[in-house]
Amino acid sequence: MAVDSATLGFPRMGPNRELKFALEKFWRNKISQEELFKVANTVEEANWKKQVDSGVSRVGVGLFSLYDHVLDWTFYLGLAPERFTKLSGLAQYFAMARGVDGIPALDMTKWFDSNYHYEVPELNAKSSPKANFSSYISSIKRALNVVGSNKTVPVLLGPLTYLALSKYDGATLDELLVKVLPLYTQLLDELAGLGITEVQIHEPSLVGASAEKLSKHLPTVYGSKGAAGAIQHEKIAINLATYFEEINHDVYQWFATSPVSAISLDFTRGDNLSVLQKFGFPAGKRLGAGLIDGRSVWKFNPETVLNQVSEIKKVLAASEKTELTIQTSSSLQHVPFTTECEKALNAGETDGLLGVLSFAYEKLAELEVVKKIAEIGEEAAKTEVDAAKKAWAVYYEKNPAKEAVQSRLAAVTEADFKRPSPFAERRPEQLKGLPVLPTTSIGSFPQTPQIRALRRKLKAGDITLDHYRGKIDEQIAYNIGIQEALGLDILVHGEPERTDMVEYFAEKLEGFAFTQNGWVQSYGSRCVRPPIIFADLVRPVDMTVREFVVAQSFTSKPVKGMLTGPVTILNWSFPRKDISRKDQAFQLALCLRDEVADLETAKCVVIQVDEPALREGMPLKPAKKDEYLNWAVDAFRLSTAVAKNETSIHTHMCYCEFADCMHAIDAIDADVNSIENARSDDETIREFKAIGYKRDLGPGTYDIHSPVVPPKEEIVKKLQSFLKLLPPQQVVVNPDCGLKTRKWPETIAALRNMVDATLEVRASLRHRSSHSQMETQELKRWHRTLGLPASQTQSVAKSRVKKFRAVVSPLDSADIRSGVYASEFRGMYNLALPSGVLYTFITVFTNLLTRKEPACLKLLLSVFYSTHLLEIFATFAGQALFTY
Repeated sequence: MAVDSATLGFPRMGPNRELKFALEKFWRNKISQEELFKVANTVEEANWKKQVDSGVSRVGVGLFSLYDHVLDWTFYLGLAPERFTKLSGLAQYFAMARGVDGIPALDMTKWFDSNYHYEVPELNAKSSPKANFSSYISSIKRALNVVGSNKTVPVLLGPLTYLALSKYDGATLDELLVKVLPLYTQLLDELAGLGITEVQIHEPSLVGASAEKLSKHLPTVYGSKGAAGAIQHEKIAINLATYFEEINHDVYQWFATSPVSAISLDFTRGDNLSVLQKFGFPAGKRLGAGLIDGRSVWKFNPETVLNQVSEIKKVLAASEKTELTIQTSSSLQHVPFTTECEKALNAGETDGLLGVLSFAYEKLAELEVVKKIAEIGEEAAKTEVDAAKKAWAVYYEKNPAKEAVQSRLAAVTEADFKRPSPFAERRPEQLKGLPVLPTTSIGSFPQTPQIRALRRKLKAGDITLDHYRGKIDEQIAYNIGIQEALGLDILVHGEPERTDMVEYFAEKLEGFAFTQNGWVQSYGSRCVRPPIIFADLVRPVDMTVREFVVAQSFTSKPVKGMLTGPVTILNWSFPRKDISRKDQAFQLALCLRDEVADLETAKCVVIQVDEPALREGMPLKPAKKDEYLNWAVDAFRLSTAVAKNETSIHTHMCYCEFADCMHAIDAIDADVNSIENARSDDETIREFKAIGYKRDLGPGTYDIHSPVVPPKEEIVKKLQSFLKLLPPQQVVVNPDCGLKTRKWPETIAALRNMVDATLEVRASLRHRSSHSQMETQELKRWHRTLGLPASQTQSVAKSRVKKFRAVVSPLDSADIRSGVYASEFRGMYNLALPSGVLYTFITVFTNLLTRKEPACLKLLLSVFYSTHLLEIFATFAGQALFTY
């Protein structure tokens, strides 16, 4: 049996994030387009050379990207939405990714269940694809020079996956396939002309919820027994690559009789081995066995891999002329480049950890080890296998279970997952005195070069901790001052002390390890450095209380305590593989539960527990979703249920599809949920409304991932659209995400426009509806007082309003309407006049009426005339008014 090796993609940013820095310089007009391409090409070619030097037989090329590979295919297929068609080239490409003035960017969401984000294509019945493959072909030509024609395997994003990941309106999948398939055929012709003999076509959508629907189109796209498909070429073999889960059974059975030459399966997630054993493997085809985990930082487990190789070979041996390729389970873009600069992980509490870690470079070496095992036998790789077994033994010896953690987990009861009272009862106790449409931000403010430099100096030992904290406190004071000046209602400290919303908490907990250079791409130039969970988790001291106390000391307005939720910390870290994700989430939840209690002790009344990664951790197979969502919800509730009724628990979620987990989001029982919405055309709000969501909601008013400052008018329209779907008292006003990656000038300008837009909408709400809302409340009050049926109560109230108008009509003149007092008190009312103040006015007004002091009476009448409260006031004041 022929055995070789392959890769499905490689990290893009460069070992030292060279592409990230080049992109950001280009966006700031610091380097030219040519200089950007030079950096990108250098990184890409170094990646190819590393794979060739490591012995990889089939090097996947063409998945490298300046921003996102799905966006690349929108560009290659000429499917830019109409609003971008006046632009061209790189200007159009980056406009789709980031937006430009007056043109919003494409929506962005998670790539399957990973922490990578892609730009969502927008298609419709008018979409007219036009081939634009010049940059792709240029990349393949360079690869042929570096890799060689016998090892270069171009990667194409499959049409079924591309369309499945798109938003399309007024068009069907069939109609869009008819349009795009000829372009794929054209591309195969061009590749054949370059001497290419094989391509990988990535179709990961064939493993998920949409696989059954998509499988019906496979014969049309790729052909079937005895029938050619649209994507087929006599000179090019097709390797259909799937990953992240077990392949759909109908898809696998179609493959057996299709013209497709090879299929790639992920053996690190799902149970593709059982699929092989159940259906066998077709003669004359090649299996790409994804045995090296492309999403995990852990070294391969020798026992597991040896067993998998043995079982796979048994299945393949039952058919004639089969071939085997040992490969990564997916692209390696989800792991860092190399462990070579992580020697510090072999010291202290992480001693022994480095030996069981494997990043992209190390996984290339593992490919060759497993290839030798599959091709020759275990003895051929005895040295490497024994070394791996020893490394794992050392790791387990140095990291036993912690008895205190296990005992506390075992003691958790149902009561630990429940708040003291349901939302309807606790909501009136929270944040009294806030105006309608309260404004806030998500949490983080810009991380300036000065803040980053300060952090580096602390780590280098150049400054003391006290000096560092003093500077951080100054930044917190500045952040609070900015928010006070802008008029925000619920403030944040801005998180200047935090490098990353996960790393910060991980550094405060025992059981996490940290890399020096373990960066992975999240989206565009944005890179994250996920911590590694390697042992049971413990919170030795509080993590956020000091910064909260400092921030609250600068303002009388409520300041949020800011935490990252247990599921997000888990999903944005590299988790352990020796215990379940549920157990790890619950360990994190208990740590956060203690933090919530400590924040309350420090008088914090708003605590935000962010869970942006709740959805992305959900399994791709529908049958597995409920189990995940159940423990994910429980982990959040275990973290927050300790909070008192008067504490408002907020959460934040962003950049994923919420539709299939709405009930879980409801079940977490947060008092306020701020959600990404700016790029989603209010679809998420409609989804919340559809399930009868009753808690407060903060739909994102503008896209923070774009440097474009949204005009006030645009935010006004956003708020007005929200209020068509939600009652005002349920809406909180905020951006769609944290502001860490933005610059201060655009941050201040955008928040100012958001606050100004909110004030305008508040004023319009008062003008239209405050009278009817308050009158309704007072009618209920009169109903209780008079003991009359509702209809009679309304009649009595209206008659008294009429009588009051008759009394005051001689004074209701133009000089009152235009007097200085009117504008003065209108301003007061616009600051959300509390009900207690209204009652004071009522009492004074009643006395003045009795004493007949016209000047003061005019003053007070101007107040209520200017605020449209004359009729309400009549009902409010009661019978005493009408004895005048």
